[in-house]
Amino acid sequence: MIQLEAVTDPLSQESLEIQASILNSQPEFNLMVEHKSYLEPLELQEENRKNLAMGEKMLYIKFRDRVAGLLTYLPDYGPDHYPWIGLLVIHRQYSRQGLGNAAVHELERKFQQQGTQAVRLAVQLENKAGEMFWTLNGYGRIRSATDNHGNQVDVYEKRFG
Repeated sequence: MIQLEAVTDPLSQESLEIQASILNSQPEFNLMVEHKSYLEPLELQEENRKNLAMGEKMLYIKFRDRVAGLLTYLPDYGPDHYPWIGLLVIHRQYSRQGLGNAAVHELERKFQQQGTQAVRLAVQLENKAGEMFWTLNGYGRIRSATDNHGNQVDVYEKRFG
């Protein structure tokens, strides 16, 4: 159904335009996270630089040979040594087709093959759709925190095995 494809150069102009297209198709999400509805490709470049320096991996979610979404994760977040999902966003054109669920399950399969015991992520408090999505996918809230944009978030975790 879907393929997860590594983004070889998340800082290239082409990749930044694809990322912006996906994110800007979901302006409500941008408002929650970045506090503005529209993001310029160059704004994403600086965010990507910081995240790549921390070891973030970026994947395109491909459906029928088209980029339908974006998934980022840290394989090993230093403070707790868990992998963290940083971003999962599906282009509005492809929403509500199960692509997000399929992408999460594919990434979880990869983590399990590597012997990972659990994965974590953060959801902005006002992101009720995100809260429901992750809960339905087996993630449970473990604590509250503040993200790197100063947003109040709940931290979720899913244990394997």
